[in-house]
Amino acid sequence: MMRTTLALCLAVLWPGATLATPADGGEQRETSVALQAAAVHPPISETLRGVVDSVDERNDTLLIRLPAGRTEPFKVQDGLIFNAVRFGDPVEISVQTISGFPTIVGLTKQ
Repeated sequence: MMRTTLALCLAVLWPGATLATPADGGEQRETSVALQAAAVHPPISETLRGVVDSVDERNDTLLIRLPAGRTEPFKVQDGLIFNAVRFGDPVEISVQTISGFPTIVGLTKQ
């Protein structure tokens, strides 16, 4: 039990490490630990500029008109953003993909 706990601790501290743990018969067997799925990587942020085209508090969404002439919906991480923006406000937003949706994690009025 102690070796298993130690092996798990090492696996968390050293991603991609190969660990040797004893089998039931006293034999040594190698266990390759792949922690790529369990490793926590900070989400990648993208900064965009645009103009608020619509505010949809019911669905936690802002529709932003981007410079390329396209309009895209973005989820809002913090509902207080709705108090700060109105239709037509030029904004700079920090966007991360959270649960598969482009989500505004930061907003600055221009």
